[in-house]
Amino acid sequence: MHITHKAVGRFRSTILAVCLSSLAAMAHATVESGHWAVLPESISGYPEANTYIAVDQTVQGDYTGSIVNYDAAKGALTFLSYNADEGSELFLVKPGDALTITSQSNFVSLYTLQNTPVQVGQDFYLGVGTRSGSDPGFSWANHAWTSFGWAHLQVDGQGQLKVVNSAMAFREPGIVVGTLTAVPEPATWLLSGLGLLAVGTVVRISRPLRPMKLGMAHCDPLGLH
Repeated sequence: MHITHKAVGRFRSTILAVCLSSLAAMAHATVESGHWAVLPESISGYPEANTYIAVDQTVQGDYTGSIVNYDAAKGALTFLSYNADEGSELFLVKPGDALTITSQSNFVSLYTLQNTPVQVGQDFYLGVGTRSGSDPGFSWANHAWTSFGWAHLQVDGQGQLKVVNSAMAFREPGIVVGTLTAVPEPATWLLSGLGLLAVGTVVRISRPLRPMKLGMAHCDPLGLH
């Protein structure tokens, strides 16, 4: 099948554009440090509560949070309730974990252990999934989080929890705990890989054929020249 150079060029440009768009989407992930707060306070309606863990639902703010009891002496954290807005879900995680929309079920969720003390110690990490009504594709379905984050928590001299470090990946399907690295959707990686492969293939196909050089001297058996 004959393929013109113009057709090959257009095809190569299209594939390259798709590939670069996918890579650009990954490169411009909205991941920022901060966006967590731990407030030692009593909560109306929850006499046993002594701590409120707040996380931002958007990069602009709009926080939501979880009502918990933390016993510094025992190193025990008890989840009691959360804000009645778009909500959030806390997970027990460790540095290097990839907390994502697909892997969240692999982690211990404090949401599922309501009113049950969990041993976390005095130096630990929490992950979070949350969402905002302004997010594209927003859903009220359980665990349909559109932003993920983590926080490193320690006990201070007064026995109160404090945030040592934290981060949020807004409108991203996941984050690597302890880093500012978002975890892109598998489809994004696949599309980028296929795009690069296609570009490489088209480059090879579009190279012009070179005349074959025969390794023999000029021959004129009939003596015509």
